[in-house]
Amino acid sequence: MTSPYFVHRINPLLAEIFGLKLWYYGLTYSLGFVGVYLWFKRVQKRLGWADREVYDLSILVALGILVFARTVEIVFYEWSYYLQHPSQALSYWLGGMSSHGVLLGGILGIWLFSRWRGGRFLEILDEVVIPAAFLMGVGRIGNFIDGNIVGYATDVWWAVKFPNAEEFRHPVTLYDALKNFLMIPLLLVVRRTTSPGRGFSWPISCSGTGSVASSLTTSGSTLSRCSVSRPGSISTS
Repeated sequence: MTSPYFVHRINPLLAEIFGLKLWYYGLTYSLGFVGVYLWFKRVQKRLGWADREVYDLSILVALGILVFARTVEIVFYEWSYYLQHPSQALSYWLGGMSSHGVLLGGILGIWLFSRWRGGRFLEILDEVVIPAAFLMGVGRIGNFIDGNIVGYATDVWWAVKFPNAEEFRHPVTLYDALKNFLMIPLLLVVRRTTSPGRGFSWPISCSGTGSVASSLTTSGSTLSRCSVSRPGSISTS
């Protein structure tokens, strides 16, 4: 098998300040949450919102994502491990934010906001899809930096040698990040031309289509995802 252009040697630890460790994975999600806030600041006049409503929605969406993405990952993908190591359930820096949980948590945060503040649920869903695509994109870059999700072994020229994974692999997280970023201009058009609630269905359809597309290698094989959620361990999910 030919050598890849990139051997993954990125340290997932960004910095350590007075004993406090800052991780790239956390930074990418923080950027995503800031993106949600900035987007709703941009459209707040059209929605008729005060600054407080933008803050409240941003916080509820962030909390919903943090709670549900982690919960879904633990319950459905890593239950046996965390049953034996419950103290690591809140160790977000080890990775483990389910994309399904991100979706469910974000929707729950918007629903709670709509109930609390009287917002129009479907209209907010249509607005959130754009910063959500950005959040999912930067989150996947965080996955790549962590090296905790890899594809099938391959010899394509862009293959990556990940730590704790044998052979050179497809960088599936970068494929997914690119898919999410490419969805943004499409969603900007869709949100202007669809009825309330229809815009939200587009990213779900695009995400599913993109996942199928990114699951194909150049030889026509299907990709697998392999999570390296803890140092030295690899498990399929």
